[in-house]
Amino acid sequence: MSDPSLAHWSGKAAVVTGGARGQGACVARLLAQAGATVYLLDALPPEDTAWVRLHEQLQGLPGRVVPVHADVGSESVWAELAERLRQEGMPVQGLVNNAGITGPRAPVTQTSLENWQRVMDTNLTGSFLGIRAMAPLMQRGGAIVNVSSTVGMTGYFSAAYSCSKWALRGLTRSAAMELGPRGIRVNCICPGVVDTEMVRNYPALVETLKGIIALEHMAQPEQLADVMFFLLGPQSSYITGADLAVDGGVTGTGIYWPVGRELGVI
Repeated sequence: MSDPSLAHWSGKAAVVTGGARGQGACVARLLAQAGATVYLLDALPPEDTAWVRLHEQLQGLPGRVVPVHADVGSESVWAELAERLRQEGMPVQGLVNNAGITGPRAPVTQTSLENWQRVMDTNLTGSFLGIRAMAPLMQRGGAIVNVSSTVGMTGYFSAAYSCSKWALRGLTRSAAMELGPRGIRVNCICPGVVDTEMVRNYPALVETLKGIIALEHMAQPEQLADVMFFLLGPQSSYITGADLAVDGGVTGTGIYWPVGRELGVI
């Protein structure tokens, strides 16, 4: 029996930001396995070893990957990519706005305007620019996935990061309203703690978070990629404007899971 995802993705393009490593690289691999041509935008320089590792992992797959060294917060980057795709005549089937940075994780009164703007440019403006540039190239059946965070569903001390992730949920709803009549879906995933370099660079946070995850372990990037791939494909054809927490139960169980553990009732 043939793979239905090959019929859906073959001869079509997908764009993934923050795609050189982590969950972005994982969803790029799934898309390439399904036959898509995947344009990977990432600020990492071309000589970075992450690109080399990704290239090795993608050898022999039905699709292909086109690396694009770019700052997603730049309007000209998106204009150039849109023109390139128009010239190549390949319909855009999917967009994953995955690129994100944490910034200095400072509270409101200790956040500089420079750091605020840098986080917003990458996490929020880059997603806005991506949707604005790619949606006109999409046909009915296309899909967009924005990557927010459980931080975007609750309070968090890091002001710029928290606000950018909350705002991504609003951007998702606005785009879903606009693009729904064209048959283009827009959804948002809210990961919890994911085992990536960005999180591992803050070991004290990793240690502190161990006690709040009901499944008692961090997510692997592949687990996030599976959800992204689902939301991009025909299996989720009646889902749009939704937030999906992929967090091991952090949001769903709330504060009372660690409280229950502490009291010995769980």
